[in-house]
Amino acid sequence: MRLYETTFILGPQADEATFDRQINAVTDVIKRYSGKVFDEDRIGIRRLAYPIKKYTQGYYARLIFTGDNGVLTELDRFYRLEEAYIRYLTVIFEGTIDEETGKVAKPMPKVRTRPETPSEDASPKDGASKDDDSSDDSDKDE
Repeated sequence: MRLYETTFILGPQADEATFDRQINAVTDVIKRYSGKVFDEDRIGIRRLAYPIKKYTQGYYARLIFTGDNGVLTELDRFYRLEEAYIRYLTVIFEGTIDEETGKVAKPMPKVRTRPETPSEDASPKDGASKDDDSSDDSDKDE
């Protein structure tokens, strides 16, 4: 089984008990398909970057879990059917889990460097230069 991370946004108009029920519903879907939840992060109500379904705020939550493809298809179906989830995203988690404690170890950020390219001349690639107007000079003499 692979390690996944799902992040979802709930409508902000509910109370804490409703948020708990909705997060537990996602956890139940994962467990129903033989998945295991390792980390639950309740980020809370945040302002959205742009309005989604006429909401300007949303309750953010994140779960890290293991599962197979059956869990992913059922989670996608679940999110689509329930109107409370206004946005969601499930991706492969690139961190690791400590087997003894069950805690998630976040990966070090990848540093990308640009490959060095050989410096090119400032002249155009077709071999012509900007000052090469020999064809135009012959027309002006006539």
